[in-house]
Amino acid sequence: MAIHRQLAICRRIRGLRERAGLTQMQVAEVLCVSQAAYSRLEKGEIEVSLTKLFALSELYGVSLQKLIEGV
Repeated sequence: MAIHRQLAICRRIRGLRERAGLTQMQVAEVLCVSQAAYSRLEKGEIEVSLTKLFALSELYGVSLQKLIEGV
């Protein structure tokens, strides 16, 4: 995935988390990763897998298409 697309998705994921009032730890638990790994995901340091994108779309109640739309 191109780095600018990855960063755009990561910013969107962070915004959704903040709007939902969730901590990184809470989302990390849903994704079965450590808080440190989730933090790296939000910063774009590691690529977001399709499995995690599906889990995040379910968590935030948005379609996968909406999650990646425009990136």
